[in-house]
Amino acid sequence: MKCINWGIIAPGHIANKMAEAMFKSKSNLNLNINLYAVASRDINKAKEFSEKWHFEKYYGSYQELINDSKVDAVYIANPHSFHYKTVIDCLEGGKHVLVEKPAACNLTELKQMIEKAKEKKLFFMEAMWTAFNPCIKKVKKIIEEGKIGNIKHIESSFYNRFEKNLNNRFWNPSLAGGGLLDLGIYCIYYALCINNFENIKEHSSNVRLENGVDAWNSVNLIFKNGVTTHFQTAMDISSTTNSHDAVIYGSKGFITSTNFLRQTKAEVYLYKNEKGGEFELLEEINAPFDINGFEYQLIHATEYISKGILESDIHSFQRSIELCEIMDMLRNDWGMKYPFEK
Repeated sequence: MKCINWGIIAPGHIANKMAEAMFKSKSNLNLNINLYAVASRDINKAKEFSEKWHFEKYYGSYQELINDSKVDAVYIANPHSFHYKTVIDCLEGGKHVLVEKPAACNLTELKQMIEKAKEKKLFFMEAMWTAFNPCIKKVKKIIEEGKIGNIKHIESSFYNRFEKNLNNRFWNPSLAGGGLLDLGIYCIYYALCINNFENIKEHSSNVRLENGVDAWNSVNLIFKNGVTTHFQTAMDISSTTNSHDAVIYGSKGFITSTNFLRQTKAEVYLYKNEKGGEFELLEEINAPFDINGFEYQLIHATEYISKGILESDIHSFQRSIELCEIMDMLRNDWGMKYPFEK
């Protein structure tokens, strides 16, 4: 497999997770990659990051990295309000792209990214690590084997407390802040993944808007196959368990998923009787990450890029589109537009 020279744009918290996955995948999992370049608007930050993770080069602007002909692929980790320009610039510069979720703030942006990738014949994928999670794959296998019967309902929640000021991007509408795109996206994708990306038939939702963004929301979706899902997200309250959990309910039992967005374990229960008030543990699922969970999408993207495959068959363009359509639909219900969309 051809060695892929990876670059990272915007070396913040999430980028550190990917850099760790890159560094350890190369040394521990024999992934044929090179940690080549990192770019930040602050060259000192780029230098510090490159030294920490042993990148060969660092740049004080994104364009300098894009102009480097030795960069094969770029992982983009800046806030999602800047994804559109950064993705288009990278694709125009001939770079394969793995961009943090959400890939785009709306469907118009996303479709333009996809069309540009097709035009330039370059790999492009939204970095939705849920799609590659080994534990979720095992959960899906349990469901496919019919161990908990027919899926009826999927429940999830994602609460975080973020400092309330416009300098914090989560509360800034100009930076596409709000719970839906940062937190709710995980709940939606989890339900889609568990329910094999069935189309949505009906939906309803409630929202509490503050500072022009969704501080709290509660969403119900009904899929065409009758499965329902409900999720809540909040930016001003925290989970009582310091965890973000999900439950998958079936006709014979249920599966509890601890910290579903970074899931490494689950428990499968069966009802003892028709009333369902009593249940017993059938089995435990344990699937610890090899590194930190970011490695699986990295390995997938690297393999496809090296083989000249331009679209993932696991998290495809269509799956990104379906995810984005649901978030656009909900924001439309709430009358919530970002300033740059008006």
